[in-house]
Amino acid sequence: MKLKGVNPIVQHIEKLVLGLTALALLAVISMQFVSQSNQIDTGTRKVNPDQIYNELESKANALQSQLSDQSPSLPDIQPVNLVESYNRAFESSGDSIMQLASSLGTGTDIASLLGTEIDVVKTDFGPIESMRVPQTSTPIAASSWATLDPYAVLEVPQYADFVPSAQPFDFSSVSIEADFSGTALRDVLEGKGDHPGIPRNFWISTGMAVMGLDVERQELQADGSWSASQPITTPPSTPLPTNAVSKDDALVRLNQIIASAQDVAGEVMRPAFPPTISGPDWQPPSDSIDSADLGLSETQLLQRKLTRYTAEVDRLKNPTRTAPTRTTSTGGRGGRGGKTSNQDPGPSNTSTSSSNDRNKLKIERLEKQIEDIKSDLDRLGVDAADADTSSASLNILDQEFIQLWAHDLGAQPGKTYRYRTRAVLNNPYFRKGPYLDESDDTQQALTIEPFARGDWSNWSNPVDVGAKEFFFVTEASSPIAGATPPQARVELYSMYYGYYRRSSLNINPGESLLADLRISGDLFMFDTETIKPDAVNTYIADVNQNTADPTLPDGVTEAPSRLSINLGAFLLGVTPDPIVPANAQEGDAPATTLLFRLPDGSISHRSPANDRNSQIYSQAQSSATKASRATLRPAGQPASSEAADLFQKTEP
Repeated sequence: MKLKGVNPIVQHIEKLVLGLTALALLAVISMQFVSQSNQIDTGTRKVNPDQIYNELESKANALQSQLSDQSPSLPDIQPVNLVESYNRAFESSGDSIMQLASSLGTGTDIASLLGTEIDVVKTDFGPIESMRVPQTSTPIAASSWATLDPYAVLEVPQYADFVPSAQPFDFSSVSIEADFSGTALRDVLEGKGDHPGIPRNFWISTGMAVMGLDVERQELQADGSWSASQPITTPPSTPLPTNAVSKDDALVRLNQIIASAQDVAGEVMRPAFPPTISGPDWQPPSDSIDSADLGLSETQLLQRKLTRYTAEVDRLKNPTRTAPTRTTSTGGRGGRGGKTSNQDPGPSNTSTSSSNDRNKLKIERLEKQIEDIKSDLDRLGVDAADADTSSASLNILDQEFIQLWAHDLGAQPGKTYRYRTRAVLNNPYFRKGPYLDESDDTQQALTIEPFARGDWSNWSNPVDVGAKEFFFVTEASSPIAGATPPQARVELYSMYYGYYRRSSLNINPGESLLADLRISGDLFMFDTETIKPDAVNTYIADVNQNTADPTLPDGVTEAPSRLSINLGAFLLGVTPDPIVPANAQEGDAPATTLLFRLPDGSISHRSPANDRNSQIYSQAQSSATKASRATLRPAGQPASSEAADLFQKTEP
């Protein structure tokens, strides 16, 4: 039946929707065949559905390969400098007390809980004054000549400033030694005696450390007076904690340096002498002085040596740190001709093995000396097992006698000097201003400097530095009418390869002081660009054992067998001494005075008796005698202290 009044679209809407749906379905089905099929994104590329399992299998195999890889590539790790972050955090907090922005909660009335009254007492440090660092003892100074290891100049170019331009690298120096009392320092810190003391919490957490030994010298002038004081010149690469902290640094920096100075205390307080290949073995000045002259008993002197040797053996056996890697410098003079090297040998198993062998020999030598000292102590009735070796402790406050020394490479040959010393310690007041009276300028001034210094010691006895060349008059005849003309016998000395070489000659008035000196011993020059230290040492060992090949290795040349010396002086005349000695006997030859004109035009009056009895003449004779039987020591010894790397100089 036909509906009346109904729109045709409404009448057939269901047919229209069904038709449109059929058309859409037909379009979708046709697109699967006439257009690109559906694809799945795998993260790296798109694949058809029928290929997805192949893709998953490939990724699973790759993951399995990574899991079974024995040497997988690791991601780069970004370094985090915790120390720098820590320092930045403290840069603005060193001079202020940290306070919370707000309380952590409601406080508790402890007094009411306990049912009693509590008296709150404010901490009072008492009198505050600068730390009175104990004085060092009167120093002992001793001069010496030696030949620097040529490989030291290659490793540390600054050594070139102290040696000749060509080998042998002979140099003069003065070593200065003094004692410091750690127990006296403890008394100062704890306020014993007339000392006000230092607040315990200011120094107990970090402890105290010797940060250096200040040394000044004066030179004897021609008129008998002393020059103005000036600091000594220490060897390159000497561990100097005082260079590593400035008054602008934060407290954390000083604490780091204190810890480092305690770790390498032996090398800070007793720095090594420069490495040498010829000349007498270096020894502390006190070892060459009688114990009575030091104010010590023989037992005390032996115990000091035992302490030092024990600490050195412990250091060699148990290194306390690893120094940063250092690239061998090539900026200094190398072998003959002053050449420089462009090579960088770097670390090697051979050099490490050689260094270990040298350490082993040092340990064996020191242990032999320790056994000898213990035998001497037993002879004196002291049980070696009970010998006091407390000064090997890192805590300086437990040590009654602490040996400190330094080396002066700025001492000039032929000069006379005297020295004074003072100990340098960390300042326990540094950056503690907020804990002191902020209105007291005197107290606040104590917190500025990172180091505390004691008063200067007394001056040492004068020490003569042997000249490079000199002469002595050993005999002379006065002019007698009708007899032979006056004549003098003179001994000439010249320093060469660590020892004085000697020649004697008879001269008449008007004759010059010149001669040829014979050089004894097996001495060589080394081209450090061509031959390595291990090869040098092997050759030296063969020479010392008379098993060396007559053919010199490449880079080795023989030193000259004779040396010409011309002092530039000549004898003016010989005259009888107007003063007759009180002990002169009848028939004795008359005393004489010899007049020499020196290169600078001055006139020198010399007496055979005075020259023969002088200390410097005895030292020169002894050196010349030792030269005839001396042999070269191993080359390639470490020239730069590893401890010095811990105390890099701060920028101003």
